[in-house]
Amino acid sequence: MSAVDHLTCQEFVEVLTDYLECALDADERAEIERHIVICRGCTNYVEQTRATIELLGRVGAEDDVDGDGLLATFREWRAGRP
Repeated sequence: MSAVDHLTCQEFVEVLTDYLECALDADERAEIERHIVICRGCTNYVEQTRATIELLGRVGAEDDVDGDGLLATFREWRAGRP
């Protein structure tokens, strides 16, 4: 991540995984956190990503997950979005 006055949403998305894994230095973390404060869209994205990680962490190898059914559900959901 380059030092810029304001982090763009695209730059934010590119480093989100590193941020969530605490793999950024203090200055980079601070820049991400400033962006989260001012950008509601990216704040929502962080919340959704954290929720997804949490839910995926609950799915164990013994769980019977129907990949085709999940993909079909996602496609239906996506088709209904503007």
